[in-house]
Amino acid sequence: MALASEILARAHEELKGPFPEKSDREVLEEFLAVDKELSLLKTLRGLNQAKSEVSDKKNTILIFSDKGALEVRSFRDATDALRALFILEEQMPHNDIVLVRADSSKEVRLAFRNYFSDAREFIRLIDNACAKLSGHTSSKRVRKIL
Repeated sequence: MALASEILARAHEELKGPFPEKSDREVLEEFLAVDKELSLLKTLRGLNQAKSEVSDKKNTILIFSDKGALEVRSFRDATDALRALFILEEQMPHNDIVLVRADSSKEVRLAFRNYFSDAREFIRLIDNACAKLSGHTSSKRVRKIL
């Protein structure tokens, strides 16, 4: 997040942030390397595109794929949810899988609000900032070049 802050400060405020000694290229390279490792932007994009809805069933499994997509599965019975959790963890060892117990979909969203928040504006700002600092018009092109 410090690298993202640096990118945003340079591109949108014409200031330097926590890494004033680094060049634009160094900041971009480090940010993209960390993003590649953590899949932060892919995950944020996936959350915004999640088609599944958290239901009012009491047990919900959130499945974050390694590509950043979010799938939601809900169960009335805790035993069924646990059984499914173990199977999913075995079948999808690279995914982040979370079992949540709550009385309503509102409680699930509240407890995991960071997962369900709308990050589109942040993604747009980062993409535009990466493109601006690299001198390119597309952040996708930046990732290919760096």
